[in-house]
Amino acid sequence: MSLAKLILCAAFGLQFAVLANAATTQKHYYGHDAVEDKYGVIAPWYRGQNGQYDYRVRIAAETLKRYPWVGRDRAPIAAPEFVYDGTWNIDSGGQITVLAEKDWANGDLGQRAAYILAAMIEYYRYSSDPAAFRIITSTEDYLVDHCETGSSHGWPNFLISVPTLGARYGDCKLGPNDNLESGSGKIQLDIVAEVGLQVVRAYEMTGNIRWYEAAKHWADLLARKRNRDRDRAPWGRYADNAGPGMNGVQTGGIVFILSFLDELIRTGYRGANGEIVAARDAGRDYLTDVLLPTWALDDTWGRNYWDWEDPVQAENVTEFAATYLMENKVNFRNWKNDVRNILSLFLNHTSVSPTSNGDTYSGAWAYPESSGCCERSLWYGPMEIAAVFARYAAEARSEWAGEIARRSQLLATYDALETGESMDLIDGGSLVCKRWFKIAHPMALVHVLRTMGWLPEIMGANRENHIMRSS
Repeated sequence: MSLAKLILCAAFGLQFAVLANAATTQKHYYGHDAVEDKYGVIAPWYRGQNGQYDYRVRIAAETLKRYPWVGRDRAPIAAPEFVYDGTWNIDSGGQITVLAEKDWANGDLGQRAAYILAAMIEYYRYSSDPAAFRIITSTEDYLVDHCETGSSHGWPNFLISVPTLGARYGDCKLGPNDNLESGSGKIQLDIVAEVGLQVVRAYEMTGNIRWYEAAKHWADLLARKRNRDRDRAPWGRYADNAGPGMNGVQTGGIVFILSFLDELIRTGYRGANGEIVAARDAGRDYLTDVLLPTWALDDTWGRNYWDWEDPVQAENVTEFAATYLMENKVNFRNWKNDVRNILSLFLNHTSVSPTSNGDTYSGAWAYPESSGCCERSLWYGPMEIAAVFARYAAEARSEWAGEIARRSQLLATYDALETGESMDLIDGGSLVCKRWFKIAHPMALVHVLRTMGWLPEIMGANRENHIMRSS
């Protein structure tokens, strides 16, 4: 029996063992007392006409809109504080304060910006609230004008996506050392692409050519500098800090780059001599020939988190990989089985953490972001993956996936309080959301809206008109 089949048998054996036991039940989940239906399955705690999902969207949007701003007297661009500083505190009365952030913590800037942009794009589509434009504009302008390398760098005018060297309220910095732990800052390529995808989407929404030109340039460099050896990944994990090459191990994070290149191609940009298309095709070949045959290995859909090597399956790579296969069914004929397997395997990989104890709670899955994190914070993993299960339900006509999505997102949206607090510990209280703003609200806003968009009949707000989903 092959290694992949052995792992698959073990994985599904674990899943069936978990399902054979009765679901764990508690009297309280996250921020609210538990409510169950007549079958003992999680039910809404919120009784408003608009529904619990729309409620969670409103809390996230209102928190972003009332966030403190920093002016031109302290920063190069007037913007919400979360553009420059990802750490926050909110008290029981809803008062938001910005915490002094250590240099290391600013390494989430690229990922944070991607979440902010995606959240505001999805929110504007749903609400038509013009407040989204100010947040998008300030975030984009800061990235393009103050977070790129210099013109003489080996990767000139390229996004510094993990600026752990610090310098909040100023230009992003990149040191000479390629060791992440040294605090020199890094150019993580899949995170550049994650940001670039949203930069292109923001251009499509606003028509801002300057942002589009920046994204095209980033893509041109990715295409030109890729590895041409078919036996190797087209891209390493990082661009060299002080040179023209790449370093680090790249696995499933390649799907971020493919998604970015695909969006540019969709807008009509193919690069000089079709290099963007050629790079995209090389990446697809690697996904098809190397990654999918080893889909059951733990690090195939990992190595993306900015703050560690992450050689385990992670929620965001799982989301992007499954989504990419569904968006390109013609190129991935086995997409229906592959997506189901990747999603199901993640439930097993992430639930093995003995400190997190991922499980079904009142019939709904709850689990951490990966097998090594983050204590009893079982909230944002299911919130993100629920959106993918919801899409799979629609694309594959799977009632099983739709019910997983519904229950997972229903339990996850037990987190929010009217004040804007997010209780991410399943037993009550806050750990990750107490510190990391991007997870507490921008990330939640994206994934709740996307889940609603794929299951509008059961998740949409009653008696209201919204654009639930669009290209």
